[in-house]
Amino acid sequence: MASSVAPTFHLDTIRAARPTRANVLCVHGLFAGSWVFEGLLPLLADRGHNASAISLRGHPPLPPMRDIGRQTISDFYEDAAAAARALDRPIVIGHSMGGLLTLMLAANGLARAAVLLSPAPSRGIPALSVGIVTRMARYLPALLFSRPYLPIDEHFDALTLNMLPPEQRAAQRARFTADSGRASRDIALGIHAIPPDQVRIPMLVVGAEHDHFIPLGTSQRMARKYGAQLHVAKGHGHFLLAEPGWQQEAAVVLDWIDALEENPSAPEGISSATIHRSSPGVS
Repeated sequence: MASSVAPTFHLDTIRAARPTRANVLCVHGLFAGSWVFEGLLPLLADRGHNASAISLRGHPPLPPMRDIGRQTISDFYEDAAAAARALDRPIVIGHSMGGLLTLMLAANGLARAAVLLSPAPSRGIPALSVGIVTRMARYLPALLFSRPYLPIDEHFDALTLNMLPPEQRAAQRARFTADSGRASRDIALGIHAIPPDQVRIPMLVVGAEHDHFIPLGTSQRMARKYGAQLHVAKGHGHFLLAEPGWQQEAAVVLDWIDALEENPSAPEGISSATIHRSSPGVS
């Protein structure tokens, strides 16, 4: 894996032995970093993509930012946009907050196709799950006054890591980092309006059946709003790419990307229908 550092972001890249397909950029969500995609990048490279994962400003392996609490979604978007330009309008895969950033890249012509994994929603689609609302009081000062914050272990386990085996959760929690109260407020208030007619590329939305952070209903509404194809990851939660069986769900994404690469006219043929596969646990 090769690493490169720009003024405000970090890229981890695995190059295909014989690159025959478009570059791919992966964008993480709150509290995370490029490491979220460490299992996915080799699979993308095996399919002929030069595959990169960004760490946005203040996220590991970059050093912490003293003012991370004041960073906005627009600030994080600047990092993702610079990476997308450097990669020549890649296919972009975004998880959680990274899904919203991916949608913004698509609306600004910086992505050739997009995959949104349990995406934070744009304006007009509720952003707060019941699980978040019932636990939110603890974090309100951070959101209101743009301070750094990190959820407690109990809340990570209930909202994000609920489909990981209990014995694996501590190792994942140890990798999370304090993040921006301001960016979280941006998402909660839905300040980013992205009209559907600005998104003119193929898009796949992946929602997880047992996601307590970005509920399945939110992913379904995102797919309907943007005319995207929808895949429901049965038996999975928010932290899909670390959960048992994640490779099977990743294969759905990889196959979808392959189909686009083989059929450049695919945008006109994509509908909001759910993907159906015969594999157990996939619908």
